[in-house]
Amino acid sequence: MLKVYNTLTRRKDIFKPLKEGEVSIYACGPTVYSMPHIGNYRTFLMTDNIVRTLEYLGYKVKLVMNITDIDDKTIRDSKAAGMSLKEFTDKYTAEFFKGLNMLNIKRASAYPRATENVGSMIELTKKLMDKGLAYEKGGSVYYRISSFPDYGKLSKLDFDKIKVGASVDVDEYDKDNPRDFALLKASTPEEIERGIYYESPWGKIRPGWHIECSVMAMNCFGPTLDMHLGGVDLIFPHHENEIAQSEGATGKPFARYWIHVEHLIVEGEKMSKSKGNIFTLPEIVEKYGGEVVRFMFLTVHYRKKLDYSDAFAENAKNNYLKLKETLENLEFALANAEDKAYPEDDEVLKALPELESQFREALEDDFNTPKAITVFRELSRTANKYLESGKNRQVLNRLHSLYRQFSNVLGIFAESRKKEIPEEIMELVKERENARKRKDWAVSDAIREKIKSLGYIVQDTKEGPHVREAE
Repeated sequence: MLKVYNTLTRRKDIFKPLKEGEVSIYACGPTVYSMPHIGNYRTFLMTDNIVRTLEYLGYKVKLVMNITDIDDKTIRDSKAAGMSLKEFTDKYTAEFFKGLNMLNIKRASAYPRATENVGSMIELTKKLMDKGLAYEKGGSVYYRISSFPDYGKLSKLDFDKIKVGASVDVDEYDKDNPRDFALLKASTPEEIERGIYYESPWGKIRPGWHIECSVMAMNCFGPTLDMHLGGVDLIFPHHENEIAQSEGATGKPFARYWIHVEHLIVEGEKMSKSKGNIFTLPEIVEKYGGEVVRFMFLTVHYRKKLDYSDAFAENAKNNYLKLKETLENLEFALANAEDKAYPEDDEVLKALPELESQFREALEDDFNTPKAITVFRELSRTANKYLESGKNRQVLNRLHSLYRQFSNVLGIFAESRKKEIPEEIMELVKERENARKRKDWAVSDAIREKIKSLGYIVQDTKEGPHVREAE
């Protein structure tokens, strides 16, 4: 039974989708104005992990993740770069997808762009105006939050000090200053000159930030969806405003489960340009590798802050490599497996269903990946212990199958990454084996070091040398 921590209720709720066996998910994607930092990718990665977990539990999942390609930041920074808005946002959209590939993040069902849905935003605004929930002022249209009694039900903030009718003409505002928010913004003369405008009943406009996600979500799923995902920084005002405008227009619940990922900090401090502690994903992947970074994110529960440091990353890397080595040892042993029975066979075969049950239960408890990894490490210990003496083909197949099942759910050890050992390396391995037979240990050790310098490691086993790529 899957339990999900729902920001709306502030408790773990039993998950029941709108349609049995199917899950609709809308996740806030990137605002494509710069290179996304590792904190952004923590949210994207955890979205992927939630999708993988739901699929593992037997659900059919439709994930939609938006691309915000028009807002204050994209307009401002594209001008500074001397580029058109589309040219500028296309550049950073491509960088976003490169990052997904680095972390082995599966593609969503759709990536709608805000600029492709402005017509629907104008229609939603008309509906809100007709209901008296919005008003026009200076060519912009604003949502009147005092007209929505449930405003604040997600963020649970105290709104007693809200000034009715006041408005703030920016997308980015502090949560200490909540006001009516812009649905559509009057395009400035400069924006009009750059072609950044859309015709509307209120003149030349461009969309505000909040209305974009409501429209893209409802265009894909209708008035109500199962899960809405994003970072904790989006709870207010973004997600609060999404609820107000969506439910205000339809009179129906917008999203039934709201899931939010905590911040990634660096050595105890928030990432900021002034502190010089902002890291882009390519920087970290170049240092540790994409799968190690993915594994590192999974070692901390998504509702806890992840405190990044070199020491933390190195520890994650070491644990990742131990798990990977076990997989390689299993695959090597399978190539030399036997059909005869071993005393340990029954003990191992009895342990596997229990480990699988523990792994599943960990993920059913609000997607608890750290606990799932603990079970995975126990499976690794079980496999390594068996490999010391047992080589039964059936047992090895069961071990390998469960190992692959766990790794696929966590999105690590992609099978496509497995590379063939170069012929040059295999020739050196043969030379080393001949030296070992002659008991010429000095030559044997020298060849081992040469192989290592070429990026490979030789592991001696009863069945012969096992060669693998070094990390």
